[in-house]
Amino acid sequence: MFIVTFIRQLLFISLLMGLSINATAQNLPVPERPEDAPTGSDFKEKVKSMSLEDRESEIFQEVINGNVPDFLRALSPITFTQNVGDSVYDVTYYVIPDYVAIGSDEDYFLIPMTPVLAQKICNELGFTLPTKKMTDQIWSEASVKMAPSPIPPSDEMTTIPVMWQHNETVRGQRAEYLDDNPLGSLVAGHKKDVIISKRIYTNPLPKRVVIYGWHYQNGNPIQPVYAGHHNQYADYSHGIRLVQDSVLVNNDKKTITGLLQNTTLSALFSDEGVIQRPFYPLEDQAMLDAPDTFGVFSENSFTAEIYVEENTDATHYIIAESEDGQLFNSTEVPQQEVITLDGMTSDEPVYVKIKGKNASAESIYSEVLGAIPSEKVNETLVINGFDRGTDGNSFDFIRQHGMALHENGYTFHSATNEAVISGLVSLADYRNVIWMLGEESTADETFSETEQELVAAFLKKGGNLMVSGSEIAWDLDYRGTATDKEFFRSFLKSEYRFDAPENRSGTWYEATGTENALFSGLSEITYDDGTNGTYNVKYPDVLTPVDGGEAAMVYADVNGEQVAAVQFEGMFPDGGQAGKLVYLGFPLETIYPASTRKVIISRVMEFFESVNTTAEDFDGEMPGSIKLSQNYPNPFNPTTKIEFSLPQSYQVNLSVYNMLGQRVATLVNNVKSAGTHSVEWQAGTLSSGMYIYRLSTSDADITKKMLLAK
Repeated sequence: MFIVTFIRQLLFISLLMGLSINATAQNLPVPERPEDAPTGSDFKEKVKSMSLEDRESEIFQEVINGNVPDFLRALSPITFTQNVGDSVYDVTYYVIPDYVAIGSDEDYFLIPMTPVLAQKICNELGFTLPTKKMTDQIWSEASVKMAPSPIPPSDEMTTIPVMWQHNETVRGQRAEYLDDNPLGSLVAGHKKDVIISKRIYTNPLPKRVVIYGWHYQNGNPIQPVYAGHHNQYADYSHGIRLVQDSVLVNNDKKTITGLLQNTTLSALFSDEGVIQRPFYPLEDQAMLDAPDTFGVFSENSFTAEIYVEENTDATHYIIAESEDGQLFNSTEVPQQEVITLDGMTSDEPVYVKIKGKNASAESIYSEVLGAIPSEKVNETLVINGFDRGTDGNSFDFIRQHGMALHENGYTFHSATNEAVISGLVSLADYRNVIWMLGEESTADETFSETEQELVAAFLKKGGNLMVSGSEIAWDLDYRGTATDKEFFRSFLKSEYRFDAPENRSGTWYEATGTENALFSGLSEITYDDGTNGTYNVKYPDVLTPVDGGEAAMVYADVNGEQVAAVQFEGMFPDGGQAGKLVYLGFPLETIYPASTRKVIISRVMEFFESVNTTAEDFDGEMPGSIKLSQNYPNPFNPTTKIEFSLPQSYQVNLSVYNMLGQRVATLVNNVKSAGTHSVEWQAGTLSSGMYIYRLSTSDADITKKMLLAK
């Protein structure tokens, strides 16, 4: 067995070496068909009464020992050209011209099999299975497009007799094309493909087969992407299309599996974004779950820290670090709860993803998080709660959020929603929280009950929350429990109205700011239909503001006012301090161009930093003896002194605002010890008038007014 495997490896290496020399003569790397090998009908009789396990063992041995028809041996090239970003890529990959079969050209059996066996064969031969996108390409390139011939559903669909019945039907169809398209021509349309997809590893993990295709002759597939069967399931309609893993991209040798894991170039072969595990797990394969409870933080200009919840299965972490969230360099470190990254660039974002490792297995990479190392005190936490494995979720949308914050001059930390739930990171440590939920929906939960409690507590204490996502209203209000509905009304200040503008999915992709509100004057706020770098927002929620919520955006060119975003400022139920909310019914990361996304974040952050100029002064003292004194002198010109007292050490922000609620000066933004502190403010060239100064700590938010009289 060792010698046979070694010979196969040499065959595969020789294929790779010859790829650039002769790109038109690729072959299936199996031995010649043995003279005494069973025909397709012989094999049918041999395995028809076997268990699935025994049958699949026989299939494996026949394939790797070369008992396949000659017409499968010469691979068919698939070529295409695609723009990705600013680059053009010419791609050629190779596939077997029909589905895996056992037997001879005259008597063969197109044999269905489980994805576990298909992956085992791929591993032996240096091949992979197609993705949905590749399946469509193969059908398009096929010279023979046969019409599907389904068999009525029954309990017998997974048995050899029904598989053979369908095999004979397909062989009869194929005979009609032989004069113009002999055996060995590329054929499609007669089976569903077992495909590579992110859905192999989505809930429940990872016991499933993903199928797609069986195209009608007009190009429409009978079978949409479906992952409802166990990975030990195979019926008569399933076909295994082997794809050579080695591929030419601009005449450079790559692998399809490697490219599917690439943040940028996965688009060449996948229309569902990065596929970090582009394979089916074998039954004896050790698996590690990707780290999902972690955050990225920074306390100075030159380091970033990764806090990771302990993983007892991992002995090491592989840390991938990037300046742009796309091109990563990786290092390996022993497992630890705090990982420090040195040598950062001050005030520039750093993006990170991690995976666990032990002696027998590696996990896939986690989602991407980031932070901005800076001496500035950070007030903003970005939470990634978009875990759903939908088409287009590349798990790196911190890039769009981080870029918009950075370009507006703000710093940020970030964490997974699991890190918030576990207590690894506390919302109370931040003034502003930006929570991205993408297309997270009922299948994965937008806000769980635990998350609802944490968000409610944050808002009750005067926190500022921005949340965006296209399925939040659907999940919490339309499909939610009584608790979900109450949270949605009381803390997101909304009710569900429609699942999409005018209840028409995939139609409306533009919103506009409403007058006298947060986004007033912004007339073209466009979000992605799947062609602008993120994913197709087919179901943007239509909202009805309630309980003091106000419309901040409406969908453009629809009948009547259909609200796309809600804003709120004031006291939340049972709150002790006024908080603020901005809720978008579609995901922030899908807004394009980037300049529009930058303006949206600018407006949101200015809103969070502004003060309510109509509110009366507090008495200057909060429970626990946090005290803000009246400035002296008052009125003043142009210098005044402000004192405040603390019963313990706090992170303190003391800022001055004009009567439009705009910050004009930051007097303190660091940690202050217990005691009384005095700050002098020089108003400089500011005009005469009333100003507001605000003292903020984790336990207090006190405002007072002062008069500049020149």
